[in-house]
Amino acid sequence: GRKPSLGNTPTSPPDSVEKPDVEADEAKILLEAVSEERHSFKPYFSGTFKDSEVVEGSAARFDCKIEGYPDPEVIWFKGEQPIKESRHYQIEYDEDGNCCLIISEVSAHDDGKYTCKAINSLGEETWTSELIVETMEEDEMSNTDSK
Repeated sequence: GRKPSLGNTPTSPPDSVEKPDVEADEAKILLEAVSEERHSFKPYFSGTFKDSEVVEGSAARFDCKIEGYPDPEVIWFKGEQPIKESRHYQIEYDEDGNCCLIISEVSAHDDGKYTCKAINSLGEETWTSELIVETMEEDEMSNTDSK
């Protein structure tokens, strides 16, 4: 006996091959009309983050929202260096395109520019903001003239 599954294994992604149930037909047609219109487009930021000032020892967070189809891949950078997820850096990215970088226990070392880069097959988009870390010693000295 040859395996029956071999002959009809779809080569394209499963959702484009599914045969809808009869009663699901109308819903399916509506859905397909919508997805037909879902042309591929290059990533863009529909929500962006601003420069952020945090006090040393607290957490910093950069939030943005990324649109793009197919779903973009997201890479965060500090300066020119790609950020690797760790205890210090947490990266969250959900299927709605909400993306955030959380930096725990910020130190003077984290001061600098942070860039979020979204890439898909059609192109890429970046957004950069600065993290300004207020260290305690500086604070006492510059308190009088900073504001």
